[in-house]
Amino acid sequence: MKLAAWAALAVGVCPAATLLRTPYVQNVAADRATILWVTRELGEGLVEYSADGKLWRAVPAEVRAFTSQAGATRHQYQAELRDLASGRSYQYRVRVDGEILKDGVSFRTAGPGPFTFLVFGDSGTGSEEQAALARQMFAEDEAALVLHTGDLSQDDGSLDRMEAHYFAVYAPLMSRVPFFPTLGNHDYGTDLAAPYLFVHVLPVADAPPAHAERYYSFDWGGAHFVSLDSNLLIHPEMTTWMLAWLERDLQKTRRFWKVVFFHHPPFPTGHHAGDALCEQVRLRVLPILERYGVQVTFSGHEHNYQRSKPLRNGLPVEAGAGLISIITGGGGAGLHPVGSAPELAFGESVHHYLRVRVEDWRMSVTAVALGGRILDRFVLAPPPEISSDGLVNAACFGPALAPGSLIAVFGRNLAVEDRSALNFPLPVELAGTGVSVEGRPLPLLFVSPNQINAQLPYGIEGPARLRVSTPNGSMEASLRLTATAPALLYVSASGARLPAIVRQEAGEVVSPSSPAMAGDTLAIYLVGLGEVAGAIPAGQPAPEHPPLGTRHPVEVRVGGLVLSPIFAGLAPRLAGVYQVNVKLPAELPEGDHPLRVVSNGAASETVTLRVGSLSPEDLSSELDRNRPAGFPRYQLERNQDLLRRLRRAPLDEIRQ
Repeated sequence: MKLAAWAALAVGVCPAATLLRTPYVQNVAADRATILWVTRELGEGLVEYSADGKLWRAVPAEVRAFTSQAGATRHQYQAELRDLASGRSYQYRVRVDGEILKDGVSFRTAGPGPFTFLVFGDSGTGSEEQAALARQMFAEDEAALVLHTGDLSQDDGSLDRMEAHYFAVYAPLMSRVPFFPTLGNHDYGTDLAAPYLFVHVLPVADAPPAHAERYYSFDWGGAHFVSLDSNLLIHPEMTTWMLAWLERDLQKTRRFWKVVFFHHPPFPTGHHAGDALCEQVRLRVLPILERYGVQVTFSGHEHNYQRSKPLRNGLPVEAGAGLISIITGGGGAGLHPVGSAPELAFGESVHHYLRVRVEDWRMSVTAVALGGRILDRFVLAPPPEISSDGLVNAACFGPALAPGSLIAVFGRNLAVEDRSALNFPLPVELAGTGVSVEGRPLPLLFVSPNQINAQLPYGIEGPARLRVSTPNGSMEASLRLTATAPALLYVSASGARLPAIVRQEAGEVVSPSSPAMAGDTLAIYLVGLGEVAGAIPAGQPAPEHPPLGTRHPVEVRVGGLVLSPIFAGLAPRLAGVYQVNVKLPAELPEGDHPLRVVSNGAASETVTLRVGSLSPEDLSSELDRNRPAGFPRYQLERNQDLLRRLRRAPLDEIRQ
């Protein structure tokens, strides 16, 4: 026995645990990360981490024992780091029983701004090409994350194979950069991919519990990533679950860039031409991706590099208008020849990986061959698209529009992020996005990748052309303005989405739990009442004194009654929002009454007005106040919450 070992036994200290799998980062997001490692001996694991190298925090690790194929017991440690700062670098080290097993490593959380990621697949053979390519990727210092397109083990997907052909090869890179893989057909070779699921910690993302981590999604910067398990497409019921999840996931995302990766390519040209699962991807998956504006997919399976033309419904379209499908299966396995197909833009049988740079409006994809040669390079810069029915009134999403109206424009690639106007006057550009009508810039309330809210100018009539412009291009749509197009605004109140009808004296939104009372004066908030009796530019807040009334007559119809407003005009301190003050008759019976606002022959949608009854005590209190009902007795500052909700009223419902 060596002297050091004798000394350790003499003072009762056990030797440090033997590190078998180097610590690696998983499931990194803006506020979290997971650290895993494996030892031979069992002990108490701990991760210490620091953002500045001075203040260190410690997180205990959970331990799971497992058995190698040789029958030896091993121990996998997992520590969850939470409440991290976005876009921040963290140093970390791991300890077992107090002894440092690994130090001097770091990772970076997801954050806003440009970033770079790597993509490769079909790697797990232990070949020299795989090892050389791994060394080349390790030199990519700017890589924030890695996507793997499947077949981590090119053999049977066993744990021992993954240790030799996955962790041992990529350990230096995995210690600092999270890998987000997708399941390949070979990864299913052992216990339906149980080893793959055991060694990874991946986002759950609302998938059915039985499918957890087989498919998932996550956000990084301005991009939304989706990993699908294309192996499941052979099973009808599992296909239904996964595709329903995919629809929900893509419908919810607010990111400009949408990237989907899976193993089986939709357009194989060589070794897997005619593959049934590839056909299922093409027939079942691609229509969903196109419907939600996914710009690019990454796959493996064929051991080469292939880039499709921009495609929509399987047919080539102009650049930026379609989905590009990339095969990147040259990670180290034996190569396959590239065939020919009408969809193919470029291909080469070569070991390679992809370097992808994501910026606000552009995504640059570079295919790098073994040895550093640039194999292929292209840029995605999708121009804005306005949906066929995507130019509507911002309050009710109907097609009728009037001068001064708040409008919503729906489509895709409209802006790189969600951005709201913060001050008056409203800006005519937000996050690089602008909107104009007949060359006149429109004030903007809100922009996002799928929706824009803006105000039309006053003094415009008849048919016109609206243009959305971004750094990637522009698109036009037709609109027709009528003199008036009233539409009620809605707010969230009492746990429901309710018309913005306020009991003026009480300052409360009318709801089933707070009904209007006979004799009440109501303030009704809406858009689309057209020109006003005074000059005001679009995008400016309406003055409180003097109030600006409408040029066109307005009436409020409650049941069979036609009521003349006390005031109808622009709501003070808001842009594009109108306020109609009307007094309910004292004899109005309690119950539900249909209500709508009519101006110049155009009517708003009909809503239900709940009218209640006052107790004698309530009635006495109402009479004691004896407040006049004229404009502007209802002061918006009395209810700051309502003011906030009205400013966001067109955004209470985001239509995808």
